[in-house]
Amino acid sequence: MNLIQNLLRVSPEADERRLLQAAAQLVLGFTGLAIVTFVCFQLSVGVARTGFAFVILISLVSLLGSFTVSCFLSIAAVACLDYFFVPPLFQFGNYVQDDVERIVAFLTTSLVVTALTAELKRAASALRENRTRWEKAERMAHFGWWERDFTSKHVSLSDEVSRIFGMRPVDLPDWHRRWLDLIHPDDRAKAAEAAIAALNPGGPQYDVEYRVVRADGTVRMVRSQGDVTWDRSGKPLRQFGVLHDITELRQTERDLRVSEARFRTFVDQATDAFFLLDDRSIVLDVNQQACDALGYGRAELIGKHRRDFDAGLDDAAISELKKNLARGAPVTFETVHRRKDGSTFPVEVRVGQFEQGGRRFMCVVRDITERKRTEEALKRSAAYLAEAQRLSHTGTSVFNAHGSLYWSEECYRIWELDVRCGLPDGRRVLERVHPEDRDRVREQIRKDLRQKRERALEFRIVGRDGAIKFIETNSYPLFSAQGDIIEVVATHVDVTERRRAQEQVEKLQQLESDLAHMQRLGIMGELTASLAHEILHPIATARNNARAGMRLLDADPRNIGEVREALACVVRDADHARDIVGRIRDHIRKSHPRKETFDFNEAVSEVIAMVRNTIERNSVLARTSLMEEKAIVCGDRVQLQQVTLNLILNAVEAMASVTEGVRELVVSTEPGEAGGTLVCVRDSGPGIQPDEMERVFEPFYTTKISGIGIGLSICRSIVDAHGGRLWVEACFRGAAFKFTLPPASESSAARGVGEVHVEVLAARTADSQV
Repeated sequence: MNLIQNLLRVSPEADERRLLQAAAQLVLGFTGLAIVTFVCFQLSVGVARTGFAFVILISLVSLLGSFTVSCFLSIAAVACLDYFFVPPLFQFGNYVQDDVERIVAFLTTSLVVTALTAELKRAASALRENRTRWEKAERMAHFGWWERDFTSKHVSLSDEVSRIFGMRPVDLPDWHRRWLDLIHPDDRAKAAEAAIAALNPGGPQYDVEYRVVRADGTVRMVRSQGDVTWDRSGKPLRQFGVLHDITELRQTERDLRVSEARFRTFVDQATDAFFLLDDRSIVLDVNQQACDALGYGRAELIGKHRRDFDAGLDDAAISELKKNLARGAPVTFETVHRRKDGSTFPVEVRVGQFEQGGRRFMCVVRDITERKRTEEALKRSAAYLAEAQRLSHTGTSVFNAHGSLYWSEECYRIWELDVRCGLPDGRRVLERVHPEDRDRVREQIRKDLRQKRERALEFRIVGRDGAIKFIETNSYPLFSAQGDIIEVVATHVDVTERRRAQEQVEKLQQLESDLAHMQRLGIMGELTASLAHEILHPIATARNNARAGMRLLDADPRNIGEVREALACVVRDADHARDIVGRIRDHIRKSHPRKETFDFNEAVSEVIAMVRNTIERNSVLARTSLMEEKAIVCGDRVQLQQVTLNLILNAVEAMASVTEGVRELVVSTEPGEAGGTLVCVRDSGPGIQPDEMERVFEPFYTTKISGIGIGLSICRSIVDAHGGRLWVEACFRGAAFKFTLPPASESSAARGVGEVHVEVLAARTADSQV
């Protein structure tokens, strides 16, 4: 196409040039015919001689180029011969036989000469063009010829050889000396020996490479080859050869070798193994990693068949892979390789094919042992996670601005959506939300996304069967480098059972509160006599002080100071009676637990004062051993006093059966672990059997004939709710009930007073049902 375009591009100029040449040839030809015709006619030259002159003229004119113009001139010459030289003159026709033969012979000769001349001109033009092309090819290929004529001593060099040498040829023997001077000193002897050997009969063909040092100092690498022509006696007549400047070729070869070495270094340093296989799966080349992975040397691996180390593919699989490779795209697959010691390991292979003297296959092999282990670990983790989500009723979802990206299997189960329907959109999810919660949930999600914060949200959903579920959702936004939300990860927890458990706990807490209230009422009933004595004592004292005041008022003169002192005693005794009644009312009143910070030593003193009459009536020696500094705790004062009161009354009742020795009750407080308070109520009673140490705290278990077995159970629950621990220890005589209370800072951070463990309450409920 380019050639046609070039021809079309130059054709107007070429046509114009041809027309000019043809016109000049035509004018010159007709002018010559006219002159030759005039001269021959004046000299009365015959037809034969005139025709010969015309042939010479037409041959000369044909050298100008146009064969067509020459043909026209030949026809015009025939007309001139017929009109001016063949009788009758000055008319055409009426030929005699001899004249016709002469004219035909002239026309034939003219046309043949014209044709030969045109062909000769074309051949000469083609020769010049071929010579030009040859010289151009020599310059482009840095290739030329040389010749040594041993007979004439003449040396001929092509222009390209002269350019390569940087000199013109000279005759022998000077040429040989100058030629050797051009050669690099390190190559001079080799070139001279090759030239001499080629001139010996039966010697090797002249073929040598050497370096040429030009006059300007540049060095060129050349390859020279030549053949010798011998005479019959075996002497060399001439030597003709070619010379090729291979400087760029050798430089390219050196660069290629350097590049190959560099590439080999890169390949050998690669962490992947490289295998080059032929169409028969024979190893042609490998890198160092392939040798290290399989335990072979490079020489051992080259020539092996793929089956010698590939334990995962058979011939059928290889054929299928070759079919896929024939489509032109690389193929990636996994297989198993076998080491020299027989052990195997998984690999990932990527194969591509190319042509290089036949089909070749480049295999890049990667050891995926660690990846397989990681995949197995991930699978196990995913299975564990799915099982953990199933057991904990927790699902996971991920979404962005375009919709859902991921839903776990448990998430589908919680929301009662069909996993076969694909990832649900926001509309389907909101349809599951309870109608009363839907607007709240939608608005809360929008608000949290605008504020780019984590959120926790609890709402109800409606299942397929209409059942109500309570769902707790926690969302965690993931941000881009610019601070924009790109994804949101959410967890969905089915808290329906937890809500039901909380309701049950609340019921159990109320039940325990009722039991504790009933116990306090029972204790107050048992302490009626003691409490009456405690109340009557300040009342009697107040009455006596009031009478004394009346007498002082009747005295003359009146002693107002003593009256004021008597009235102050009345007020003090009335306040004492009020405090006693207040404590009794607090213990029998049914109220919600409240937390306050107070001195537990003071609370213990109030309890002992409350039961002092009972202690004295049972001949018990009671004493306290309270720590000097205040025992500050935080909790419900009434409940903790109830624990202390219950333990003291149990100790007094246990010592009622003791007939020998002193009945001794010791209530002590001392610093506990981590800054808390340790309270101990120790008696000198009969003690508790070892197998009953823990059972005494079980609901409805009692060692007393008249007991119902809930006192110690309630005491432990109260202590547990305050973050402490209640237990019993055996003593030399009797038993010691101890409980700990954390310091006020930790107690305030513990569970609310009155809250108890679900497990304890559940066990207590189960025991009560039994």
